[in-house]
Order: sequence, then structure tokens, then C-alpha cells
Amino acid sequence: MKTLYFLRHAKSDWSDFSAPDYQRPLNDRGRRACLKIGRAMSRLSIEPQMVLCSTAVRAEETLDRVMEAGGLDWQVTPENGLYGAGAGRILSLVRQQPDSLNSLMLVGHNPGFQDLVIGLSGGESDAGMLDRVMRKLPTGAFAEITFDVPTFREIGLGDGTLTRFIKPKDKTMV
Repeated sequence: MKTLYFLRHAKSDWSDFSAPDYQRPLNDRGRRACLKIGRAMSRLSIEPQMVLCSTAVRAEETLDRVMEAGGLDWQVTPENGLYGAGAGRILSLVRQQPDSLNSLMLVGHNPGFQDLVIGLSGGESDAGMLDRVMRKLPTGAFAEITFDVPTFREIGLGDGTLTRFIKPKDKTMV
């Protein structure tokens, strides 16, 4: 059994249009959302064995604040390849993970995250939950997909079960 977690970065600051996209930090709303996300992940006992985090400032700041808010201590590996990656590139990164790894969290960006969550979620997934993801994977959203496979290399489209999808505005995040 393998578990893949997706955490989209929280709301970022657009006030300085001269700054490169890669360097945009979180805005106040994003920082507040990180508190909710971190507390919810702690309550839900989310414990990935490894976290691959985009090196964009907003993704790294999201992860740092989430871990601090939830009192979480995860093994984090910066991953340049998540910035601007499409679903295919992200899936390739997932498939490269060691066989011994059972749970992996990705911290990054849309549209790649939303496309991959939808693509990996198969018929066992809750239809209402999947419909919510199809409508929007907003900033700060968290999704969990489980797979009945022995290695991440064997993950394919439609093979997963979307088991959790929460957004900062959900009551479960409070």
C-alpha cells in the first residue's frame, strides 16, 4: 500500500509585479491558511515518510508554516522539478522514489497538481470528493490518494483511491 499526499502552496502575494513568479511569498491570507492546514494535518496524523517540496518561495514558506503550526517534523527534500511541472513530470518524480518508501508528500503548484490528482483517482474514489477536485484545487488544498501497489514505480493513471480532500475554507480545517 502506498500513500501520496498533495499540498498546494497557500495564497501568494501579487503586490510586487516586478518580482519573479518563483520568488513570490505568501500573503496574509496564505499565512493564516497555513495555521489551519498545519493544525488539521496534526489532528489527522498525517505523517509522510518523505516530502518533496518545490523550491519556489511560496511553496517552501507554506511547508515551513504548516509544519510549525502542526508541530510536525517531516523529512523534506527540495525539488526544483516541481516548479512549473505538468502532471506527467510530477508522476515521473513520484515513480523515481525508493521501494522502501510507503508515503510521500508533494508540495507544489497547479495546474499540474490538480491534473494529476484527477488522473490518478480511479473508480473507488468518492464521486463527490473527486467532483470537488475537478472544480478546483485551490491554494492551500490537501489531497490524499492511496494505491494498492508495492512500489511507487507501479502507480498508473486511474489506479488510486482519493481518500481525502480538504481546503482551508472547509470546517475540517478549523
